[in-house]
Amino acid sequence: MTYDLVVIGGGPGGERAAILASRHGKRVALVEEFSVVGGARVNWGTIPSKTLRESALFVHGLTLRRLDAIRARLPGHITIPEFMHRERLVVRRELESSQKSLASHGVEVIRGRGRLAGPGRVAVSDRKGRVTRSLTAPVIIIAVGAVPSHPQGIPFDASRVFDSNTILRLKAMPRSMTVIGAGVIGVEYASIFAAMGIKVALLDTRDSFLPYLDREVAAILLSELERMGIRFIPSARAEDISPFAKSVTCRLQDGRRISSDILLYCVGRDGNTADLGLETVGIRPTDRGLIKVDKDYRTTAPGVYAVGDVIGYPALANTSMEQGRLAVRHAFGIPGPHARTDQFPLALYAIPEVSTIGPTEEDLKREGTAFVVGRGLFGHNSRGRIMGAEGGLLKLLFDAKTLRLLGVHIVGPGASELIHIGQAFLASRTDAKAIAETIFNYPTLGDLYRHAALEALGSSGRA
Repeated sequence: MTYDLVVIGGGPGGERAAILASRHGKRVALVEEFSVVGGARVNWGTIPSKTLRESALFVHGLTLRRLDAIRARLPGHITIPEFMHRERLVVRRELESSQKSLASHGVEVIRGRGRLAGPGRVAVSDRKGRVTRSLTAPVIIIAVGAVPSHPQGIPFDASRVFDSNTILRLKAMPRSMTVIGAGVIGVEYASIFAAMGIKVALLDTRDSFLPYLDREVAAILLSELERMGIRFIPSARAEDISPFAKSVTCRLQDGRRISSDILLYCVGRDGNTADLGLETVGIRPTDRGLIKVDKDYRTTAPGVYAVGDVIGYPALANTSMEQGRLAVRHAFGIPGPHARTDQFPLALYAIPEVSTIGPTEEDLKREGTAFVVGRGLFGHNSRGRIMGAEGGLLKLLFDAKTLRLLGVHIVGPGASELIHIGQAFLASRTDAKAIAETIFNYPTLGDLYRHAALEALGSSGRA
């Protein structure tokens, strides 16, 4: 069966690549191993975890974070079916949307495991490993994503010891939880379960909490997490993990033991390239199973591209989608917008949210760039007070000479939405004076930008 394009993997990168090519008259086949498309974005990652977060926020708001003089009480304990109900509802709707979109654009979805079978060839196998179809195309895009790392010695059983995929199959609500890995996924899940009133211990091998974040923002986030009851343990190396009938114990290298009902291990993800047939076209993945690409997402094999989590950082749904589109535009010479996927906002959907774009204060110091800081405090903002978000911060970094905006760093409710105002200011190379002169709706969190810019102007002596 001959196509113009064969896409292996139906996640966000593969889906957007297939749709764009089909819209421009290309015959496209998308090979998906699972019974549904959507990849980690819909099935195991972005959408499920963020939906669970909204459920946890709702419960947290009713029970632990009560507004003045308003009291609410939930009848009994929340069960896993109750907690997971909205997640499953939203995921089902997302899957329906993805399937309808692919069908409406004429993309042929082929179920099975796609495997490279030489230049321009893809073999599709069923679950028993039998080849059911052989596809040929001058362009192949690999978008198979990544899977949670499973180091030897970690007894993953999806009963007491979970990874970031299997945690969604939790059968009963735990009373306590140990999370190993204080990266984005670990911090998000730790805050979700803590917001439900569950005792959480968050372990990290590093001695610094989320070191790539602005230090001031990271400190506020950690303070808020600890206020929810999360116990953060830095420089913690697990030497042994032992699951029992009703608990799991983690023994650290320094001899300490931490016991809890369940344990979530989320240290790293590996490219999903095992048995992908990369050797048949001369592609050699890294030790972590990742595929190296150039700026146009071409691999070392002619006609073969790779996008999304399988190529590593940043491994985000938004950048994966754009990478898929850019790969198709390059492969077929299709004109159109070419967004830079090296300039993007990062969001950490913890409770509270964190979002950032541009260099941090520490980055600018290392570079030797003189800068001016402006801060907008949620506790000094009328909308922030109304929401009860006293601890939030919007931090702007400006060039000391020109006062042009360089970086935006936010911690607090709505940070992942607020960041886009800063992203627009950065794209238009806006300076502090122009931001200070921008009139926002009142009361809104957006007005924090004006306050931060006014502070920067004042500290620079140019108010």
